[in-house]
Formats: sequence, structure tokens, C-alpha cells
Amino acid sequence: MIRSILLCIVACLIGVASAHADEHIGVVDVIAILNNSDAGKSIQAERETLRSKFLEDISKTEQALRAEEKELIALQGDLSPEDYVKKRQAYEAKLFETRKEAQGKKRVLEEASARALDQLRSKLYEVVESIASERGFSLVISNQNVITGQASLDITEETMERINKTLPAVPLEIEEE
Repeated sequence: MIRSILLCIVACLIGVASAHADEHIGVVDVIAILNNSDAGKSIQAERETLRSKFLEDISKTEQALRAEEKELIALQGDLSPEDYVKKRQAYEAKLFETRKEAQGKKRVLEEASARALDQLRSKLYEVVESIASERGFSLVISNQNVITGQASLDITEETMERINKTLPAVPLEIEEE
């Protein structure tokens, strides 16, 4: 329902703007630029590389913990109940810390990705504003809100080219805890 209302408002805005001048509106595919620009691809690639390394590290730690748990189970009959409880608590504390560390690393990676995407979005808006100014557009909207329109209003390719020239990559800045 909200989407329908939003589409109606956008359609009205387009209609009002179109009534004043045919080419005072620009359309840009924001998602395509975020995903397919050189910077967008660099963010995705680095994120995947860091994610894979993170998963590999976690897997190694989990294997070590499983081995420790098997050893603890094997020693259960040889240990006094108090010693077993102490060792089990120590193991569970390690397990808890490992999970906490994994969640922290995941959060740090997500935050770095979000900051990098924010940087790309900022450049996107800067480039779109520049193109809008050059072409005399009074309104630029995302193509997700467009039902129909002239192809000449689409500034996605030009926006992509400018972003690729000025922002070829955005490194993920991981902030260690």
C-alpha cells in the first residue's frame, strides 16, 4: 500500500515536471551503479575475500575446540567430578569467547562494508548532482520509481563512467576491536 502511494506520488511529480519541460528529469539506476561500478565490485570482492578468510579462521578454531571436547569426554572417567567440571567450564568459556569473537568479526566486516558503500553512495550523489546541473535537470529519481519514460532521461551509463574514473575502488577499512 505504501509502495503504491509512493509510486503515485512519483508519477505525479513526473507528470508535473514533464508538464514544465520534457527533459528536466533524470533517471539513474542506483542499484546497478552500487553493484556494477568498479568501486562497487571492489567492495564486493574485498568483502568476500575477508569473509572467506574469516570463515577459514573460524573453521580452524572450531576444529580445535571439537578436538578439545573429544579429549575432555575421553578424560571424563579419569578425572574427579570437580576436576571434570572445572575443565568443562574452561572449555565452555573458550567456546563462548570464540562465538563472541566470531560475532564481533562479522559485525566489524559488516560495518566496514557499510562505510565503503556509504562512500560510494556519496560519490554517486555528487556525480548525479553534477550531471543534473550540467543538463539542467530539476529532478533526478531512481529508476525503481519509474514505470515508463524516455531513454534519453536515463543517466546511469554516464554516472557509471564518471564514478569509475573518479572512484575506481573503495577499500574496506577494518577497525580492529
